[in-house]
Amino acid sequence: MAVTNFFPEIWATGILKERDKVMVAAKHCNTDYEGQIRQKGDRVKILTVGDVASYPYTRNADIQAPDQLADEAQWLDIDQAKYCHVALDDVDKAQSNANLMSEAQRKLGIKMADDVDSYIFGLHTKISAAQKIDGTSGITSKTVFNTLAQIRQKFKEANVPNSETIYLEVSPAVYAKFVIARIAQDTDNSKVIDNGEVAKRLYGIEVHESNNIVKVGDNYKCFARTKAAISYASQLTETVAYRPERRFGDAIKSLQVWGAKIIRPKELFLFDAKIGAEQ
Repeated sequence: MAVTNFFPEIWATGILKERDKVMVAAKHCNTDYEGQIRQKGDRVKILTVGDVASYPYTRNADIQAPDQLADEAQWLDIDQAKYCHVALDDVDKAQSNANLMSEAQRKLGIKMADDVDSYIFGLHTKISAAQKIDGTSGITSKTVFNTLAQIRQKFKEANVPNSETIYLEVSPAVYAKFVIARIAQDTDNSKVIDNGEVAKRLYGIEVHESNNIVKVGDNYKCFARTKAAISYASQLTETVAYRPERRFGDAIKSLQVWGAKIIRPKELFLFDAKIGAEQ
């Protein structure tokens, strides 16, 4: 049988490597619990501690009894599962052809990354109205810096420490406004134009673009968040090679399971952005 030399660990590693290269949403999540899942249906218990109070201190006076810390448990459900299923003429030949193997792994990785990122950005429906930043009046190259300042202010008011990185994830259409703004304000415009480079860290905010940002009507549901805002865990639970009964060839199927949940809602803002016309 042609699949006797197939090594699932090699394929799984290659797929995950390619997947991780193109992920955006998942990279900006807390993944501390990823090693605890094995299959769809697993649940991960996440313990957080409530707010801590402080009290005035009086010299030579007894302090009051300690407040009892209360853990606030949340569950991360691994309730998503999708698979990829591809066929090759001969797995042995494919393994000897580095280009073909690399391309197959790349395509599988990209699709799996799209599935996960689309799900995470789909959590925009779970963000409360209090955590929304209105950009529906129209985002242009002249307003993007004001928008960044407003986002920074929101995180300050939420008492997010300066040491925390803020990630702003936008669609390519919104990101284009940052490109135009950078060209307009950069003194070395030729370098920006020639290389297509835009500083991804502005006002202490890392700006990233993704094709998986949800669009509802004319509005892009962009995220501004810290890495602690959303917890995410995934596993590539199965990578199997077999010979289809009705085909003269070999096939490979890979199953990915994952879950994601908003854990710290105060550190996640929905930037509701509509593209405005340049003047």
